[in-house]
Amino acid sequence: MFATILVFLVIGSFARLQRVLVILDPKEITSKDFNYSDLAYNLLGKHNGTFADTGIVIVNIGESGRDKIDSAIKKIASYQPKVIGVDILFAKAKQDHLGTDTALQNIFQRNPLVVTSYALDINSKPTGYFYNKSINKGYVNFTLKNQNVVREFTPFVDEGAGYLSFDAAIVKKVAPGCFDTLKSMHHATQVINYGYTDTGYVIYNVDYLLRDSVKKKDIIGKIVLLGYVSSLNNIYDKHYTPLNGSFAGKGPPDLNGVFIHANIIRMILNKNYIHRVPGWLNWLIAFVLCWVHMAFFIGYFIEKHIWFHLVAKTAQLLSAIFFVYFGLFVFYKYNVDIDMTAALIAIVLAVDILYFYEAGVLWLHHKKGYKTLFHHEPGH
Repeated sequence: MFATILVFLVIGSFARLQRVLVILDPKEITSKDFNYSDLAYNLLGKHNGTFADTGIVIVNIGESGRDKIDSAIKKIASYQPKVIGVDILFAKAKQDHLGTDTALQNIFQRNPLVVTSYALDINSKPTGYFYNKSINKGYVNFTLKNQNVVREFTPFVDEGAGYLSFDAAIVKKVAPGCFDTLKSMHHATQVINYGYTDTGYVIYNVDYLLRDSVKKKDIIGKIVLLGYVSSLNNIYDKHYTPLNGSFAGKGPPDLNGVFIHANIIRMILNKNYIHRVPGWLNWLIAFVLCWVHMAFFIGYFIEKHIWFHLVAKTAQLLSAIFFVYFGLFVFYKYNVDIDMTAALIAIVLAVDILYFYEAGVLWLHHKKGYKTLFHHEPGH
């Protein structure tokens, strides 16, 4: 027990030093580009749904101007969808003789099916020309902090001011019960449970829609999201996600924002959340696992010292592999996110700390008469 406590005292001491923090947090080594849970998508195929999500339809606006976007929204609205999410940021007014801004403003103010989007600045204040001209709206920032890989989103910011995320605002329109469930969870951020890549959704080009090639039966009762869908080699408005096959941001970003919103909306509607294990429980698990390993190591150290290094290093390697895969399996199968980082660090440090512990207790034995198993009487 004392040896185990010493391991965590060392971890705590190192963690307070910024210059060695990278030693203790693998996520810092790669600038938070990699997380163990990413392997559940890339190795275990967690996102491979058995069927495509036909309840959410994506309309690719491409490089369309505001007049074409106005026509597309009107066309979609005539097909009676559940909701029309406009994942388009209109930064400022556009002066034109067609009065496009006025037409869009009329839709945003009068059509209850339309949910517009805006951005929150670094001070959590809304920006966007149509922010005060829309009855239903939500911010499209996934979080207000910098995340190189989009693994989580912030459902609400300053609830008193009524800032809802774009996804929460859409769910509020189509499924108030699911919205209430999300709100009752009181999570500052929520891990995104990705179900599909961009190939898992029905996508229509805006020109295809306006040529009446899309029928009412394709839209009626669906959630329709208008947004930008880039081509394979075009990375505009694309983000890194856990679905990216190239770890640590070494490949191109993989998913447009509109598809990330689609994944979040589906997760909320299905109540298929990722449940994070509390930090205190992660540390308790780490302590118990370290204690078990330390008991095993001490036994071999005292009774079979000649084999200690081989057995201890083998046990450390096998334990590290097992607990990484255990965490991945629980994440994949049960949507539970266990952070095994502390446990892995403790197990890795255990053998080296044991040598310091041995030296310490032997010094106490010779100076203070401290009784310890590490001291062998002559002839024993």
